[in-house]
Amino acid sequence: MVLKGKTKIESIFEKFEPIFLKHDTNILKTLDMYLDRNKTAILIDSLVIESNSKQSFFAVINGREDGVVIRLYPKQEVEKTDGVKKLLAEIAKQLIHQFSDFATAETNLGEYLN
Repeated sequence: MVLKGKTKIESIFEKFEPIFLKHDTNILKTLDMYLDRNKTAILIDSLVIESNSKQSFFAVINGREDGVVIRLYPKQEVEKTDGVKKLLAEIAKQLIHQFSDFATAETNLGEYLN
């Protein structure tokens, strides 16, 4: 998902609030965050429990000239379940809410943004 707007990755790192959503037996949660040395990317340690299946993975927020990209960290095996997609969308929704200059530019997660 691409969000267009001008915000520094450091600002996102400082303002990002942990996510915890529970619905029935499903849990979506962000655990910890890591800012890379160049301050151009954030790794978000994430957990999704759904249908008695547990997935731990990293979401990543990469800065780019015109905004940020929110996606799964490459080189990890993650099943792209509804819960995983919903958690990525929740990260995006938080950024849109916290930073008024962000707007959705490109996404394959539109149905999860509501």
